Amino acid sequence: MKFRLIFLPLALLLAAGLACSPASLAPSSLFKDNFSKSDSGWCVDKDNTSALDYIDGEYVFTVQSTNWFVWCNPGQTFDDIHVETTAKNVSGSDDTIFGLVCHYQQSDDFYYLGITSQGLYTIRLYLNGKDQVLAEDQSASITPNADSYLLGADCGNGSFTLYVDGQQIATASDDTYTSGDIGLFTWSGENVPAEIHYDDIAVTRLASGN
Repeated sequence: MKFRLIFLPLALLLAAGLACSPASLAPSSLFKDNFSKSDSGWCVDKDNTSALDYIDGEYVFTVQSTNWFVWCNPGQTFDDIHVETTAKNVSGSDDTIFGLVCHYQQSDDFYYLGITSQGLYTIRLYLNGKDQVLAEDQSASITPNADSYLLGADCGNGSFTLYVDGQQIATASDDTYTSGDIGLFTWSGENVPAEIHYDDIAVTRLASGN
């Protein structure tokens, strides 16, 4: 298990992050985890900035520091996939961004797709120490302060699509990377602590994939 402290010059916030990429068992074209077992390969860590842990059958991010970006990957490799999870903003901090990671590279380059509980969405590429916004806006299709959100992402063939509760929210195109690991993230704003609970992550192959 490896932990790296990454400072990310993001467009909306000056963020810093604790990244974790644990080893995992045999990769496949289908991946599921309901977080009922605390040894399924996700990060378990705690310091004065943030904590990641399995709690009561969910995978929980708690972020104490402002403008802090935390993510974890299960150690898989995929291309042309749909990934889906349920997310709960337990703390109610409306400037916290949370969501999914796609095509994560060991060089700490990756795409991420997320929302806030006030309806902001973003699709971004982090590449060579710089953050690139591929799509970002406010969406009336994201229910404010919902008890939970079903987040989905299509990642493949040089395109990305973000879904919230089954509705398509945004699309973006970029072919810098077309395969890599998945992941989950939480990015705190000014209102901390931020606490996001994830459950039932699943990866399936896109119909257009190989």
